[in-house]
Amino acid sequence: MNSRTVCSIAIAFFLSISALPAWAIDNSIPAVNGHLSRALLGDGTGTVIGIVDSGVDATHPALAGLDNLGNPRLVAEANFVPGEGPSADDVFGHGTWVASAALSSDVTFTGMATDARFVNARVLSNTGGFNSDVQVRNGVGFAIDQGADVVNLSLNFFSAVNGGSTQLELMLDWAAFHRGISFTASAGNISTSLGGTIQEVRGPASGFNGITVGRTTADFTKVHTDSANAFTADGRMKPDVVAPGSLLTLANDDWEGAAPDWESTAAPGITLNGTSFAAPIVAGLMAQQIDAGRTHGLSTSPLVVKATIMNSSQKLLDKQNNPWTPGLPGSASDVGGVYTVTQSLDTHSGAGLIDGLALATQYLAGEMTPGLVDAIGWDLNTIGPSQFIDYVIDPNLIVGSTLTATLTWFRHVGRTDRSLGSSAPNGIIDEYDTFFVQPTLSDLDLQILMNGTLIAESTSNIDNLEHLNIGLDKTAAYTLRVLGLNVTGGNEQFALAWYGTAVPEPTTFLLLFLATVGAFSLGARR
Repeated sequence: MNSRTVCSIAIAFFLSISALPAWAIDNSIPAVNGHLSRALLGDGTGTVIGIVDSGVDATHPALAGLDNLGNPRLVAEANFVPGEGPSADDVFGHGTWVASAALSSDVTFTGMATDARFVNARVLSNTGGFNSDVQVRNGVGFAIDQGADVVNLSLNFFSAVNGGSTQLELMLDWAAFHRGISFTASAGNISTSLGGTIQEVRGPASGFNGITVGRTTADFTKVHTDSANAFTADGRMKPDVVAPGSLLTLANDDWEGAAPDWESTAAPGITLNGTSFAAPIVAGLMAQQIDAGRTHGLSTSPLVVKATIMNSSQKLLDKQNNPWTPGLPGSASDVGGVYTVTQSLDTHSGAGLIDGLALATQYLAGEMTPGLVDAIGWDLNTIGPSQFIDYVIDPNLIVGSTLTATLTWFRHVGRTDRSLGSSAPNGIIDEYDTFFVQPTLSDLDLQILMNGTLIAESTSNIDNLEHLNIGLDKTAAYTLRVLGLNVTGGNEQFALAWYGTAVPEPTTFLLLFLATVGAFSLGARR
């Protein structure tokens, strides 16, 4: 490696970071380093986010205009609420709030992906509800047909009655599996609306192939008590991650009148809190990542997006101020020196709080093939029945390091295209289509070996996700192993992301990151 080249790149990035303005959605974006990831990954140019919500006021200055390529930021819009058409304008406010968290280009209240475009699919009524998921499915289908790379759903069914089996959730899983579309879903708010009696996430947050998002408190140190958590009706751990969602300032859909352009919890009668606003922050981060992937020729598969975002998340306190802990009591054990988890995520925060800078480090490290790999990286690969694939971290990780790894694969979902009153296809994705699970979910396991000996494993048999986060008490050679215990349909595609490093001081961390970016620009290890 040419050290002079790396130094030049590092200086250029350092100067660009130092010159950044004070971007914020009420301080939440900087709290998760979204302003830094925007500079390093991109601002979402060329990507499209589907806002499936109560409509969007697309004339708001923070959302209107052209992107950096000269295209209108609004790609398309339509209203799918029965009896309230045809305008897709936001008359409730929620959709505009959500859109601004993901997309705002305002210099003060700046969203994650400031140059991303969006599809406005109005599916919530003028009171913010939906009587049937039919209109939601039509909105999702419209966003997909209009070219969305990411779809955000900041809405939930009223109760937790399914395990990812509704047609809406099957549609979303199909879109990820067959169309390569990433999606976010809000976990739901439990204490305010339901008296805290229901702890499970609610559909569509119990889907398999997207990212379910909970929210933190306003100081970003712990999970908020109103954030739905624990598990799905079929026992899988949710949420996947958490993001800021409390005491926010977001775009006002009534900005054209006497009302201010921005609303916040400080405004009379306005309460901008909820997992609804945490989810689009993650959707905007996805758009940043997809922008970087297309720029650098990296995979933008939903598997890679999910694995890297989850694996780069930071552990934080739960609702009761307890440290991050995987699973429910009894789901983790240590027998014969092997640490085993059957429920690998924390019941409140999933993999933790998203971190844009750590994601940039993780993703820009580049794809690495099995064999000898760097301490930070990822791979998109396939595995067959009864096979195993090893990733040997070189050089050895030192004592005091933390090794985090995330493995994910798809639930396979099929689709039958139908039209109204007929089995004939109509060529669009809508309420008349039928979505169905194809083969039985493959069962993959994730293991960590030290000097060739098994020391930790994640072994859920009901989920399409495995996650390990362990402190290392010895300097040694560590290996990540993916096991294909039960692979359906011949071979199973998977994404594996890993992050093995001691936690340095902030300045050291930044220099390490910049060196990583410089190394990537010269070619990732393969």
